[in-house]
Amino acid sequence: NRRQYPKAADYWRRNIQRHGPGSNNYKQKRLDQIVKNWARFEGTGVQPAGQGASIELRFRNGKRVDFEAREIDVDRLLADVKAYLKSNRQQIDWQKVNIGDIGHRIVQQDQQKYVGRRVATWEQKLEPRANHFDRRITVTTPLRDAGAYFVTAKMADGNVSRVVLRSEEHTSELQSH
Repeated sequence: NRRQYPKAADYWRRNIQRHGPGSNNYKQKRLDQIVKNWARFEGTGVQPAGQGASIELRFRNGKRVDFEAREIDVDRLLADVKAYLKSNRQQIDWQKVNIGDIGHRIVQQDQQKYVGRRVATWEQKLEPRANHFDRRITVTTPLRDAGAYFVTAKMADGNVSRVVLRSEEHTSELQSH
């Protein structure tokens, strides 16, 4: 909490060396959280189509991140939801009808059937802050068409983060928000 990351990393290293990694390797995992390359998408809302949609990315330690964007098959998703609702179930599973949570479903429930063709790949060089501090940047994507996209960020020598990015044609509803 006091943001003394180099000092904390040193204490974790010495503790691991002296007493071992702990059950389930928890000490090494805590050290890795500080010193390894890491990135995470921040929340994103619906974006206007026609210009490169942007995403907020928080990262630490890394110097490059690779991105991939794939189309989400919204028509298939909606058809599946409609078919499920028409099946006259006694009790409805809200997870099967919650289309706003499609990113979670794709990642956690292995629903890759909604992920379509790759539409873009790009990379971005990063300038990490010293002493393992987080940095937040705005990434402008090459995604200009309206649609829903499953975007993956792979941190060089680090973790993977995923987000659903939606862009829509300009409407008066979008402009009023």
